[in-house]
Amino acid sequence: MAPISRRTALTAGAGAVAGLSLATAIPGRAEALLAGDPTGAFASADPINPRVVTHVTSMQAGHGWVAANTSAANLNDTTTYALGSQSASITTRVDGVASTLTRTGLSLNIAGTKQLRVLIRVDGVDYLQGLNVYVSSDAMAANFGIIYIQSETPDPSVRWLKDGEWKWVTLPWQSAIVTGSPNLAAVDSLRIRATSASGATCQVRLQAVQVIERKPAAAGGIVCFTYDDSYASQYTIAKRDLDRYGWPATAYTIVSNVQAGDGGNATYLTTAQLQQMRRWSGWEIGPHAMTATAHNRGFAAATNAATGVAYGSNPLSPAELDTDIADTVRWLIGNDLADGFLGHCYPQGRYNTAVQRQMARAGLAYARAMTSTATSAETMPPADPYAIRCYTLDNTSALSTLQARVDGVANHGGLLVFCCHDIVTSPATSTQFSIASHGALVDYVAGKAGVRVMTLADALRSGT
Repeated sequence: MAPISRRTALTAGAGAVAGLSLATAIPGRAEALLAGDPTGAFASADPINPRVVTHVTSMQAGHGWVAANTSAANLNDTTTYALGSQSASITTRVDGVASTLTRTGLSLNIAGTKQLRVLIRVDGVDYLQGLNVYVSSDAMAANFGIIYIQSETPDPSVRWLKDGEWKWVTLPWQSAIVTGSPNLAAVDSLRIRATSASGATCQVRLQAVQVIERKPAAAGGIVCFTYDDSYASQYTIAKRDLDRYGWPATAYTIVSNVQAGDGGNATYLTTAQLQQMRRWSGWEIGPHAMTATAHNRGFAAATNAATGVAYGSNPLSPAELDTDIADTVRWLIGNDLADGFLGHCYPQGRYNTAVQRQMARAGLAYARAMTSTATSAETMPPADPYAIRCYTLDNTSALSTLQARVDGVANHGGLLVFCCHDIVTSPATSTQFSIASHGALVDYVAGKAGVRVMTLADALRSGT
C-alpha cells in the first residue's frame, strides 16, 4: 500500500501581510507570544501549547536531578529562570569530558502517541560542541536512546538554539541513536549531556521536562518534500517523480529567479510552471525572497564568538524585510499561487529572534529553518513553528542515510521535512542533489505503508 497523499484544494485569498490582505491568516496568532525569561526567551505563535500528558518537572526545590562531571553546577539557580522561581544549571568542562544532569527513579510512558519536550537554555552556545538527551528504561545500564538537541552547526544565525534564550525543544524518537532495547512505556531515567570546545565552557540550564501528546495526523509518519530557490529541475524532475504517486510538495520562491525563467533563463522555473505545479499537482507555493540579492543578503547575520568567523554582513533591515515579504506575497497572490495560509523559509537558513517575531506579526503561519543533519527530525506539533527543522538534500547526501530517516518516521511517527534546491545528474555543490537519488528516495517513501506525503502547510494545518 502506498503512502496516503493529503491533497487540499487551494484558492487565491486576500488579507494582511505587511500591508497585504491575507484574510485567512489565523486571527491573533501573530500576537500569541508567550512571556518567558525577561533576559530573552522567544516563544512562537500557536501551536505552542500541546496537550501535556505528564508534567515531569519544573526544576523547583526537591526536583531530584543530580549533576556530574561539571566545572560548576547550581541545582537551585534562582538567578535565571522561566518558570517558578528557579532552574537547574550546569557549566561544562574545559577538557572535553561530558557534563551531565540526570534524574533516575522515574516512571514515564513515552510510547505510541507520546513524546518528550524540554525547556532549556544555553549561555555561550558558540562554545557548545554537543547537547543531547539520554532516555533509558534501566538506569542507563544497557538500554537507552540518544536524541540530539544541538550539534556543531558553526553559524549562530542558522543554529537552532540561540545564545541566552529559553526554548521548548521536542525530542523526536524517530531520530534517536538506540542502544539495546529501551522500553518507552517504562522510562526510568533521563539525562542531559553537554560538551564544549577544548579550553572553553558554556552553561546549560534546564527548566522543565514534559511528556506531551503527538498529533494523530502524524501517527504513521508525515514526509514533506520542500524545494528552495525556484530551480527549473523542481518542475522537470521533482514534480515528475512526485506525480507518479499523486503527491504534492512545497516550493519556496525567489521571484526574480522566476522572472528570469520567464525571460528565457532555463536554469529557473517559469510562472506558468509554478501555476501548473499548484493547480494540477497541488503544490504549496510559498515566499522565499523577492530578489536574489535580498536572498543572498539574508535576514540575519552573526559572528561565532568561538572562532571569530562572521556569517553574513549586510542582512535586510526590519523595514526591508517587511517590504520583501509584502512584495513577494503580493506577487504570489497576483499570480494565483497562494492562499491565506502562507509559510516562509529563511534564505540561507539565517534568522534570529527578532526575525521570528517579525514573521509572526506579519501574519505568516510558519517558517522553515535549516538545521544540521543530527537535529533534523521534527515532531507534531513542531517544537517551534517559526523554526521548522529539516534535513537538507545535497551533494554529500547518502541514499542509505535518507532511507534510514524515512524508516524512523515510518516506524515511530512524527514529521520529516526534506529541503532540496537544484536536482542534477552529478551534484558538485551544497545546493545540488542527484537526480537518481531523488527518484530513488521518492520511490522508497512510496514503499512505506501509512506514511503521508503532504505539503508543509497542509501538515501544519492538519495538526492544529
